[in-house]
Parts: sequence; C-alpha cells; structure tokens
Amino acid sequence: YVVLLLALASRAAAKVSQPVLQKEPKQQSRPNLIWFLCDDQDQLLGASFPMTSGATPMPKTKRLLQDEGSHATNWYIHTPICSPSRSELITGRYFHNIKKVGGDPGTNMHVNYSLVHNHSFARKLHDSGYSTGLFGKYLNTMPKEAPPGWDAWLANDGGDYIAPSFQVKDIDGLPNGDVHFSRDPANYSTAVIGNTSLAWIRKVAKQGKPFFAYIAPKAAHEPFNPAPWHRDHWDDSWPAHEPRGENWNCSASSRVGHHGNIATEPLITDEASRIITGVFKNRWRTLMSVDDLIAEVIEAVDDLGLLKSTYFFYSSDHGFQLGQFNIPMDKRHIYEWDTKIHLLTRGPGIAPGSSFSSPGTQVDIAPTLLGLAGLGHDLNLDGRSIVPFLVHDAFQLPQSSRLHLESLGDLEHYSASWRQDVFFEYYYVADNMKCTKCVSKENDYPHRDSQCANLADNSDCWCALEDAPKDSTCYATEDSANNFAAVRHLIGGLDVLYAEFQRGDLTFRPVDFEHVDFVEYYNISSDPWQMHNLHGDASLVPAQTRLHERLQAWLRCFGTSCP
Repeated sequence: YVVLLLALASRAAAKVSQPVLQKEPKQQSRPNLIWFLCDDQDQLLGASFPMTSGATPMPKTKRLLQDEGSHATNWYIHTPICSPSRSELITGRYFHNIKKVGGDPGTNMHVNYSLVHNHSFARKLHDSGYSTGLFGKYLNTMPKEAPPGWDAWLANDGGDYIAPSFQVKDIDGLPNGDVHFSRDPANYSTAVIGNTSLAWIRKVAKQGKPFFAYIAPKAAHEPFNPAPWHRDHWDDSWPAHEPRGENWNCSASSRVGHHGNIATEPLITDEASRIITGVFKNRWRTLMSVDDLIAEVIEAVDDLGLLKSTYFFYSSDHGFQLGQFNIPMDKRHIYEWDTKIHLLTRGPGIAPGSSFSSPGTQVDIAPTLLGLAGLGHDLNLDGRSIVPFLVHDAFQLPQSSRLHLESLGDLEHYSASWRQDVFFEYYYVADNMKCTKCVSKENDYPHRDSQCANLADNSDCWCALEDAPKDSTCYATEDSANNFAAVRHLIGGLDVLYAEFQRGDLTFRPVDFEHVDFVEYYNISSDPWQMHNLHGDASLVPAQTRLHERLQAWLRCFGTSCP
C-alpha cells in the first residue's frame, strides 16, 4: 500500500516577469489541479519549506515540488485555527465575511457554514466541467452529506489516525454513507486517503476532461500518531529536539508585555518538556507518510502523461507552537510560528527552483485556482490571483491560464500594485488546557489513537483539565483575551507585526474591535521571537497610527475592496 498526504504547492518569482503570450498554446486547454493540504504543519519551526535547517522529514517533496517548482517566502494563513482557515480557503473570503455570533465554538469555531458549503471554488470548477474529488479532512463541522460541487468524497473532520472513519460518496469499492475502517495497519489514515485519491486520479484521467483533486491528510495534527512502521524512525541528521529560541520556557517577567494567558503561563516542567520533544518528533514522523503520498501522486500523474498539464499546490492550514511562550502545543495566536506557512507549486510555466516574495494568504488560493482554470474573477471573492507570480514561461501554459494572465492587464502594474501586508483575524474558541502526568487506558497506540509522546509504551501523556491528576501542571492554549485583528507588514523595509486585541467571546456577543483593550507591536527583523512589545514607544506612534488605519480598512473590506 501507499502512504499519502494532500499538500498545497505554489511556485512563483519575486518579481513578475512579462511572459510573451503566444496565440497557439501547445498544452490542453485547461489544466488539472491538485491541492495538497496538511494540518498544523509549521514552517518557522522546521517542519516544512523553505527548510530552516539542513534536515527535513519530506525529502521527496523537497525534490519534486520545491526544487522542481516554486516556493513562497511570505505566505501566511488569515486565521490560525482549523475550520475558519479551511473555510476561508475554499470560499476565498476573509473571516469577517463568513463569521457568525453564537453557536458552539468548539465545533463551528464561529464560522457561518451556510456561507461555506455551497460557495466553494470546487463548485465553480465542477460547474465549468471539472471532475472534482476531496480526500481527507474537510472542515471540523461536517455537513450531513457532500456539498454541491464534489463528484467524489472521502471526507471527515480530521478523524483518527488509527481505524479512521469517513463520509463517502461515489468512491469505487466503498459504499456511500459512513464508512469505518478496521485497525489493520494498512488502514492508517494517510494511507487510506492517499490510495483512494490515487485510484480516483487514475480513473478520471481517462475521461477526457480536467480534474481537481483536494488531498488533505490529518498529519501533523494532534495526537501526532505516525504510521506504525515509522514509530521509531529518527534520522541521524534530524535535530534532537524542537527549536528552543529565547521565548521557549521564558520567564514571567519577559512576558509582561503580552496579552492574556501568554503573560501567565507556568514554566515548562520536565514532564512538559518530554511531551513537547516527543510531540515534535512524532509530528515529523507523521509527515514521512505525507512525503510518500505526494511523491506517489506526482509519479502517477507522470505515468499518465499529464505532468505538463497539471498544477500541484502544497500548503498547511496554519502553523504551530512547541513551547513558545511556554505553551506546549497547538496554535491560535498571532505570532509568526502560528501564522506563517509554506506554499509550494509546480506546473506548466513555473520555473524550477524559483520563488516569490509578494505577501499572500490562503484566501488568495481560490482566485488563483479559478484563474488557472480560465474562470472569470468572481467579484465576491476577497482574495486575488497569484498566477502572475508563479509562471515565467507563458508559452507552456494551458490556454485557460494564458487567458487569465491576459485578463489581469499589464503584469508589471499588477505586481507593483500588489499589497505590502497580510491581514489576520481570530476569535477566541476555548481555553484548551493541556495537562501533564496523565494516565488513561484510552491511550493504546497502535490499536487506537494515543495522546502520548512516547508511543513505544504510551507514556509521557497529556490530557484535558477535567482528566488531569492533582499533581499535574496545566497550560492554557488561550483565554478570552485572544480575539485579535492584525497586520503583518513585509515589504518596503518595514518588517513589523501590529495587533489589536479585544477581550470577549463571540459565542455570546459580537467582538468588533471597536473597544480594543490591548495592542502588540513587534519589529520582526530585530525581534523574530516577538519578545519585546514596542507599543508604548512614543517614537513609533505615527507608524502604529498608519497600521491601525490600514487594519480598519482590512476589517471593513468585501470582495474587490479588499487589498
């Protein structure tokens, strides 16, 4: 069997070249599109691309996508938590345009799904003649059946690594409805997702029309359980533990200038340290299966003779933390390790080994994929196409992609007028306490998923507050102070993060950032670990005023009014 993962790949150059738009393309009229999407895969802590050291758990992906394609150097998510980020991805909309007040924050995470399920870019591709299939994680709140626009559907909310379950629609060899796989190691979640997507691609490639595959494994999400055959693997070139910058297990006094629970986290105990390092290693081990998946998909497309007419994209739904500001794991915060992600791309017209620096987020993916497919720009999309940053040789492009470039007008002007910042928006979900010294019979890897760092004997385990022993140390992931709107400015010599916070809970009442009660401002160039909040520096008031005004414009934007 083959172990697979869905990844997003994007490729572009730092400056937009002016490709010569030929009149008679030699490629098929519309490209195939394959989107790989990991869960919780960080970039800043070394788990993705570009690599932060000489080590990677994904050497095949580096060779096949980064080296043979393009990578983004300033790519971010808009919201650092799963379901909102994925909803923004498939709709091309910013959070304030799809959010809701009320409901269960633990599952809906403040997303109005009536504005998501029926409004995906996959539906637009499907309605224009594409075969479409989704394999793996969709959203944390699942619909009762496959939404409009999906021909094939093997989907869940992330589910389990071991003995996974999926909603199924029109997958050869499986009944429609809910399907539960056994504990056989061959049914490891990434393997099921990869093998199913491979079979579907081989099938639809023979049908004479373009296809779109959305492949989204659970890796490297909690509880970070690798395939059994990777459980003990650790290459000699890999680091002995997670990155430990100056904000790893930092003192309370060094966190005074930070919002909410950041300022009050306890120190990392020996038990917590062992858990963090074990989680770090198991995350890399889960990604080994994703590496296999990506390589197998690319090989299959090559065997089908479709490599020159297929675009591959590989990304994550957000970053991650492993001890930064003493939080053992998870995401949800404004800081660089939670928001910066990878984007790799490969396909016709994309130069091997290229890159681009123009700032973007996952909200820009929908207009990009629709553009490559030759569909006109939807005025309701908040994002913008990054195709001009990806391609360098227009003669190699499918006709639809060439027409999309032509529709954007002068490409030098398009590049020069591109935004210099990205926008973040997040609303508190839950404290999400992580406690140490936990023991549970439910932790039974490899027979079921285990919340333990040492999977050889299911030890060094963590649990929620309600299950914690009395001598446990517990760490909050966030508190109700963690509602933020922020701007990350990256171009023109200004490398800063400006964030406004307003305490509240969108479950009960609106949070509109009209009553900001805390501000953080960092110079990322000189302070990459965001230790020193410069908000109180009087000399920086003019710069912060301009960023506040920019932030207000972002918060009000809709469709074409978005930068």
